[in-house]
Amino acid sequence: MSKREEYPGDDNYSSVNHVADALETPATAGHDAEADPFAEDTGSEPKSVPETPDQESGMVGAATKSSGAKRRKGKKPISELAPLEFSGRFAGGVRADLLRRVPLYVSDWTEAFTGGNCMKTTASICFLFFACLSPAVTFGAAFADATDKQLGVIETIISSGMSGLIYSFLSGQPLCILGATGPELAFTVVFYEICQSMEVDFLAARVWQALWCSLFTILVALFDLSACMKVCTRFTEEIFSFLISIIFIVGAFTTLIKLYLADPDIEGDDPAAPANRAKAFLGTLLGLFTYFTAMWCRAFPKRNETTPLVRKLVANYGVTLSILLYSGINYGFRDVDVPCLDMPDEIVPTATLNGTGESRGWFVNPFGDETASGYDTPGVGFIFFTAVPALGLAVLGYLDQNLTTLLINRKDHNLKKGGAYHLDLLVCGIFIYPICGFFGLPFTHAATVRSMSHLMSLMTREDSKNEHGQTVSKVTNVVEQRVTHLGIHCLLLAALGLSAVLTKIPKVVLAGVFLYMGVTALPGVQLYERLWLWLIWDPKKYPQYDYVTQVARKPLHLFTLFQFSCLAVLYALTKVPNPYISVIFPFFIAFLPLIRKLVPKCFPSVWSKEDLKALDK
Repeated sequence: MSKREEYPGDDNYSSVNHVADALETPATAGHDAEADPFAEDTGSEPKSVPETPDQESGMVGAATKSSGAKRRKGKKPISELAPLEFSGRFAGGVRADLLRRVPLYVSDWTEAFTGGNCMKTTASICFLFFACLSPAVTFGAAFADATDKQLGVIETIISSGMSGLIYSFLSGQPLCILGATGPELAFTVVFYEICQSMEVDFLAARVWQALWCSLFTILVALFDLSACMKVCTRFTEEIFSFLISIIFIVGAFTTLIKLYLADPDIEGDDPAAPANRAKAFLGTLLGLFTYFTAMWCRAFPKRNETTPLVRKLVANYGVTLSILLYSGINYGFRDVDVPCLDMPDEIVPTATLNGTGESRGWFVNPFGDETASGYDTPGVGFIFFTAVPALGLAVLGYLDQNLTTLLINRKDHNLKKGGAYHLDLLVCGIFIYPICGFFGLPFTHAATVRSMSHLMSLMTREDSKNEHGQTVSKVTNVVEQRVTHLGIHCLLLAALGLSAVLTKIPKVVLAGVFLYMGVTALPGVQLYERLWLWLIWDPKKYPQYDYVTQVARKPLHLFTLFQFSCLAVLYALTKVPNPYISVIFPFFIAFLPLIRKLVPKCFPSVWSKEDLKALDK
């Protein structure tokens, strides 16, 4: 594979090859690939290099021998490494990521304002601000309930904003959004209950958990272990992507349904019943119309009305306009009392000192404070014990980070700048996890739907005909830059001082935005497309996707059933109320590549190699 094939659109490789040689220290350059567990197995014998007779000083022959010996050891220059390739060197993957991204760093900032990208950039910031604020508030309330207010809304917003600021400057893939996630909440609940049962200061113990997690994550980055993700095929990626979309869609409808269940006197002759029915009905209309309006705006460029500039404005700012429109309508019917966003009034920690009403300090003492917390300080044994839950947390971060980045970097998204998987994990390990621990903030991980929504808000798509005459939508351009990431999280932190305004936004309006995010993340997911085939009884009427034309009907549907079954198990794990079972979720995801490998081998008569290649390429 050529450099151009490995890193499409990147013109910087020829200019940085000499930098790669400088980055190879004598210790790593002379390292024996046979003794290195991370050396790549090329699968074939290297070509022999004939000895060259000494010419003049004999340097040519010596250089050729040295080059041939290096190739025989399976080494590649760092500048030629693919994003998910073992380097065979200490921190080789991180150095390859830096070589790939550093030459593009200036364009990461300027591209947001060049080539007519300014409108799309500002629209993305406005949309993703609301898309990130609502989950932060929702998860913050859940953290407060689960940890007896040791963590809360204020900490979750600060955690998301702080992580975003760091990530916007230092990450290798700034299109990825960090934030609180459901699995992280489950891990926190389990760790809190462990600390409660052992009567240990929870926040102090979290500092040690953060430090252990940071150590594990840094080691993963330095030893190129993100390269293990190359075993993840479309099978695993799409299950994970589909799952997160379902969670957002179900969560949106759950918010609407709760309007009818929150008040037991919504029916009958109770005097409050008419008001409760009005609240539920108005809330439902606001939520659904927010979704439909955003979808209408998204499709507006395909219409012929108005000028191209107006169509572009409506499409780019559609979600923001929908939020403002229906928040304004709700304000006009404020007597109906539809529930609105809950925001903290003060920027102070949620936890209070033991026996007092005063808030704790922002910095958490890793050795605890018995008078402040009322619990024992972590002992040496407990400090080492926290390495166990920290390992699970590191695995969760590894999977969330890499799977989300894999989805973003997919070939059909037509990104021009290479990925940087090892660098992204290193940034999390060195900066984000320790800061979250020492300041008592929830840990953040890559949030899949928010990241994909960020990506799609910066995309330009065009419809075209495939070889079967069917209309398909292809990505023609993505504004790959860091400005939106920075702007989103600056606004997120600024929201702490705008609670008086933001508390006027109905929760159901943001539920409509969640529904929009979940639905718009589904197109292009082949599992989603193949599920729709179950509703088409005449195979002649199947859409002529490549895999439909290349795979027989029976193995096609059985593969869909196999993949959907794994999805169902994963979704069930997210709904188990016991957090000790819920924490299995990330480990099941880690086993999906193995399941994908083993099950077809157990049923060789069902799927041929050609079928699997077409369905899971």
